[in-house]
Amino acid sequence: MNVQMMEGLLGASSNIKLSGTPMSVYRQASAEGDTEKMKRALGYTGECTEKAVKYQEKLDKGMKAEAKAEKEKAKLEQEAAIEKRREEHKRAEEGTESGRPQGSDLVQISEAAKAALKNNKSAEAAEPIDSEPVTYTPAGEIAAAPVDAEPTVSFTA
Repeated sequence: MNVQMMEGLLGASSNIKLSGTPMSVYRQASAEGDTEKMKRALGYTGECTEKAVKYQEKLDKGMKAEAKAEKEKAKLEQEAAIEKRREEHKRAEEGTESGRPQGSDLVQISEAAKAALKNNKSAEAAEPIDSEPVTYTPAGEIAAAPVDAEPTVSFTA
């Protein structure tokens, strides 16, 4: 919110509120039949409303200026984002040109690991391990094997 908007809002609001006093004087004079007092009260009311209109115009100018500033700010942010994307794209192209495909990692296996793989049995040749089924608790721990006994029920009062 800029200064013009604040001034416009406050000025228009205060002048509209101020016009309420001469309007009440006008109503009172109307009830009494005093036309001179009525004319003066309407004059004061007209002055207050004219000032409120001027402040409203100032508010409108401030709102237009604010909208223009916001539009320029959004445009600058958009241009910065476009420039950032261009730089990232340029860096990505430079990475691709170095011989590696974009988005991939380079993995090197040491000679010791290669020798260990040759000496190790393949996964298909390994024999399956026979074991009893295991039950896990909600915490991820191995639970004791269920006992094949008859269930018991106890009631207490």
